[in-house]
Amino acid sequence: MFCQKRIIHFWQNITLRKESIYRFKKEIQPSKPKIKMELLLQKKTIILFICLFFVVSGLSTYAQKEPAKKQKELLEFSIPLDHRLSPYTGFTREHWLKITEKIIAGGLSCFNDKTGMPDFRVPQGFSAFEKLRLKSPEEAGKRALERMMMAVVIYTKATGKDEVPGYAGSISAPFLRAIINGTDPKSPLYWGDPLPNDQVGSIFSIAIYLEPERYWNKLTSEQKSNLLYYLNKQVFNKTYNNNHYYFHMLPMALLEQNGFESNRTYLTQMSERLMGWYRGDGWFLDGSNRGFDNYNLWGFQLFNQVLFKFDSRWRSQFGYKIKKTTSKFLESFPWLYGRDGGPIPWGRSLTYRFAGISAIAWATLNGMNNIPPGQSRRIASGSLKYFWEHGCLDENKLLTIGFRGANASVAEDYIYYGDPYWATQGLACLLIPEADPFWTAIEEPMPADGPVGKLALPGAQFTIRISATDGEARLFPVGQPWAQERSRWQNGVKYDQHAYSSYLGFCVLGEGGEDLGAGRSGYSYDGKNWFYRERAKPILVAPDHLISTYSLKPKDSNDTERVENRDEIITNTLIGEDGELHIFWHNYPDPIYLTLGGYGISVPHGTDLIQQSADNDLLIQGGEYYSVIKKIQAPEGKLVSRELIPKQGWVHTHLFGGNGAYPFWESAKPVPPNIPVIFYVNGTRNRRPVIGSIEVIKQENELKIRFEGVWHTVTTPF
Repeated sequence: MFCQKRIIHFWQNITLRKESIYRFKKEIQPSKPKIKMELLLQKKTIILFICLFFVVSGLSTYAQKEPAKKQKELLEFSIPLDHRLSPYTGFTREHWLKITEKIIAGGLSCFNDKTGMPDFRVPQGFSAFEKLRLKSPEEAGKRALERMMMAVVIYTKATGKDEVPGYAGSISAPFLRAIINGTDPKSPLYWGDPLPNDQVGSIFSIAIYLEPERYWNKLTSEQKSNLLYYLNKQVFNKTYNNNHYYFHMLPMALLEQNGFESNRTYLTQMSERLMGWYRGDGWFLDGSNRGFDNYNLWGFQLFNQVLFKFDSRWRSQFGYKIKKTTSKFLESFPWLYGRDGGPIPWGRSLTYRFAGISAIAWATLNGMNNIPPGQSRRIASGSLKYFWEHGCLDENKLLTIGFRGANASVAEDYIYYGDPYWATQGLACLLIPEADPFWTAIEEPMPADGPVGKLALPGAQFTIRISATDGEARLFPVGQPWAQERSRWQNGVKYDQHAYSSYLGFCVLGEGGEDLGAGRSGYSYDGKNWFYRERAKPILVAPDHLISTYSLKPKDSNDTERVENRDEIITNTLIGEDGELHIFWHNYPDPIYLTLGGYGISVPHGTDLIQQSADNDLLIQGGEYYSVIKKIQAPEGKLVSRELIPKQGWVHTHLFGGNGAYPFWESAKPVPPNIPVIFYVNGTRNRRPVIGSIEVIKQENELKIRFEGVWHTVTTPF
């Protein structure tokens, strides 16, 4: 496999160099010698290709055997794909059940016989992550227990079974045993009082709501009381000022049904607060974080629906708001997925993977899903299949920290080894009855399957574009008011890029890594110390034209100028069908250095970064991924690329694994204020980006820009 990759990349390098020679000859040679040179190159290339073909053919058996073997082991369901019922994914309810069985069997294999709790070994390649985690792990075991339990609760409810292939015995028994011991003050395995901000209890409650016969009626009176006392402490417990309030609301109805105080008055005030974070188009800001991200799916939409279903007082009080916000949210939800089923990765906690489809599951269960059933299943099955085929389970059949395979660089310091099991919230689709149209309707196309287009969501402060060429979904965050420090959780990388792609992912350096300019504009006062786009403010959110600003950090560290009074960088982004134009300038009184980074792509381990440069553009390639940046109008500067090598103790520098790499431009000299800089950027997968003609005309204080055959107007300050 390694040899085949080397040969393929050698061939690609030759092709790129041949094209460079063609371009050079076209510029300086007359036509006749050019034709001779081309014929000579073509002959040599054909001969070389024939030789390489036989070499590759000799290796093909080995090169294809290993991936095929791994895929067979991974997807060995003994169930054929059903492309009649599911023409896009081939997945049926049976595939969902088999995946759930494998997740359960793998998770239960790591339970400690003595403590009755999950016990995870530190995976290979996580040593640096271990050193950088900031929070104590006391609650990690309970959290893992609960999150792993969700898959079991869903499975037992959906099938009526209490066992799965690959695990001997009852699958619910280990969780009941752990809960009984952990909440019993007399037990040596007693958990003690929950620490502040502990989140355990919500899934215990869901289990009892869904299947009281299995998860409640089997408990003795004393065991029930112990659990209720524990949940009572949780509803009064201190929590973070964000979506974590939901964890403490879930036990309310259970406590009240059994005569316990539920703290409902206070939590109702917090419910009003949660609803007050709504910003339109179905999207919520995440509390004190003040950001938009996937927590709208696996936090707000999930818990609003679960509380609606199981808490009658909540349903009566907040039901109208939930229905309204859910209806609006589901209008944009299908746009978040690419044609291959992968979601647009952006924001934190991406290790939760397919948890986002829980939003569609619970909306269906509550009769609020306004997406056609065939399209709903196409989205849900596509997402599950995407992560399943990209290695979400490791060799021990455990859900790992990562996005595709194991990847510590993805994780924030609050993530522990059992936390990825929050993904099992997405398996809630199995709670939908087998005879429901969700399972019986023929799969229908989602936006990425065509027709495609652009969707502006001013309330959420972003625009989504889906490529007509290959069905890639791309999100452009025009505004991102995230309040946390940018040094935490790699926030700049995960929230502040000009765009996020379902096909490309982005570069990550691991917790505590440096800030990166990939996918971001930036500036410097001295040409050495660089600052990049952060906390962008929206000015215009339209389908094909975005305008945003972000404030400059003070040149003098002792400068206490208020943020709202600082100078800014102003960015206009024109969204094309295939790539974007960024037009940006600064209004700082003095000239400053400027920069712009292109899309960060993965360079798979064992392959080389390939780059092709010309006077005005730079194209890089890593495996099947490409990223290009082209100067349209800019001062003198350099176009270069950067490949990110993992620091000691880390393995990957890209969300998808491998080394991250990106092209970028830096001005050679400080740029005066109000001078527009214009660049084209794009990233692609399995195809070279093609840059069309771009025309710029200056008219007084406007730029007329012809991009992909359409004229746009950009108002400038000069």
